[in-house]
Amino acid sequence: MLAKIQDQKIFLFGILALLMITRASHFGNASLLPDASIACFFLLGAMHARLRWVLLASLIAVAIDLLVTRLMIVSDYCMSPAYWGLLPIYALVWWLGRRVGNNLKLSLKNFILFGWFSASIAFFLSNAIWYPFSEQVNKMSLADFSSAVSQYYLPYTAYSVFYIIAAYAILFVHSHMKSVNTIEKA
Repeated sequence: MLAKIQDQKIFLFGILALLMITRASHFGNASLLPDASIACFFLLGAMHARLRWVLLASLIAVAIDLLVTRLMIVSDYCMSPAYWGLLPIYALVWWLGRRVGNNLKLSLKNFILFGWFSASIAFFLSNAIWYPFSEQVNKMSLADFSSAVSQYYLPYTAYSVFYIIAAYAILFVHSHMKSVNTIEKA
């Protein structure tokens, strides 16, 4: 269903739009939606987007991060040399999404599980890179750091899974609408 839709470019641009409108805040607030970046890279992979789409999404993410931290819309607390470790993590999440996209008969439950797994891997890897390469946190003991970031695991993965479920539902409805239109024309 995901890798073989006819209107793929429309959905790919939709994924980039979602990235742009959610990138400014990790967990959202009254005026900003929670970050959908991990879900976006996963969905780009599931839709078999080529590497150039991943590079474009990465450039958009970096540009937005630089803009919102320079304008002080969000804190630059997470900006450190570790920040650049996000790029290979995004590529890994895209690759995991491609593995899912190869299975066109994948159930919603398994799609959600793969999405959650991808978000979990991204969470653990990003924090594993942030700890040694960030002056903000590398003075903490590993136990204190782990305790401090563990509170963010559930929202980080839950928001990603929410966006993945929403995208799956949109694609499901779209594919069924196409089927109905095809049957009516016959």
